[in-house]
Amino acid sequence: MGMKEKIQKIWSLTLSYLKSLNWIVLIGIAVFCIALAVINNIRVDNDKSVDWIGSQDVLAKPAEIL
Repeated sequence: MGMKEKIQKIWSLTLSYLKSLNWIVLIGIAVFCIALAVINNIRVDNDKSVDWIGSQDVLAKPAEIL
């Protein structure tokens, strides 16, 4: 068996494995984890909160509005 045949066999086994996965469940788990991360970041104190990419600092309200 030559190198080309081995590579083709590995490629076909990899493709058949990827086709056997339940992609809807995997995508659902990923979305659920992202949602939990966002909820947790909102729930914790500001000093423990994570700065998201491109996030903006919240400006303090003037004293007369409070």
